[in-house]
Amino acid sequence: MSVRRGTALLASAFVLLSPLANAAEPQGDLQAPENRDRRNTPYALPANTWSFDIGALGIGGGDAFAKLGIAYGFLDGAEVEMNLAHASFGLVNLAGRWHFLDTPYFDLGASLGVWYGHGEWFWIVTGPAKELIRDLDVLYVPIRVAASSPVSHWLEFDLGLQYSHAEVFGTVTSEDALFLDARLGMRQFEVRPGVRFFLSDTTELGVMSNLPVYSAIPIERARASEDGGRNEDFVTVPFSELWSLEASLRSRFAEGVFGSVRLHYGEIARGLYGAPLYPSFDVELRL
Repeated sequence: MSVRRGTALLASAFVLLSPLANAAEPQGDLQAPENRDRRNTPYALPANTWSFDIGALGIGGGDAFAKLGIAYGFLDGAEVEMNLAHASFGLVNLAGRWHFLDTPYFDLGASLGVWYGHGEWFWIVTGPAKELIRDLDVLYVPIRVAASSPVSHWLEFDLGLQYSHAEVFGTVTSEDALFLDARLGMRQFEVRPGVRFFLSDTTELGVMSNLPVYSAIPIERARASEDGGRNEDFVTVPFSELWSLEASLRSRFAEGVFGSVRLHYGEIARGLYGAPLYPSFDVELRL
């Protein structure tokens, strides 16, 4: 996909979504607690609120491939979430977050997730490749601290720090690239700076980047180890292969109904989708 084509897709989405969002009846702007974007921010769902999120073509960890998310907000700033799409593929997962500092000009939160996959469960892989990954196990634990500063009614700065810990049990080969390209088998520390422009009460434009400071993946072992095939040999991956940039447009169509389109750029996407430039989307319903 060319840069021109990707830009055209984002522009077209903006033209299509903005009139719908502007036509929605006023329900509070996108900086209100019930409308805040939770992706790469410290924010959590308000107490006693459910969220159902459908998305596709995400990159990395909890967003890779597809998302069918269900989340629930409880207490004051706490939330628990599961990606049912990943679970249906054979990746058992559960994540939680806590928005523990809430002030008019600065917010801070933390999140923790656990993903576990066993090759035998990964039914979308068939044939010889399935035989190679049948006994492979992957444990992925992302830990993130995120901060946001809404400096005005039209501008917000975001910053996230994330460490993703991965354990791979079994011999890793080139056939297991599906786990590695999705960063589910990667140990990584990354910085995620971003900025949001609130164009209206119902539409925001965001720009964010993923900057990996350290990244490492398991390498193939010639034979199983004495501890049952646990792979602890990791090799670092260059920054140029993993950094990414995204531009996003998020709108509220009606009370509790949100839609987002994103344009991503980065070499990390080539292994997943065959091109460094591609769009993704999601639709969210909050009740």
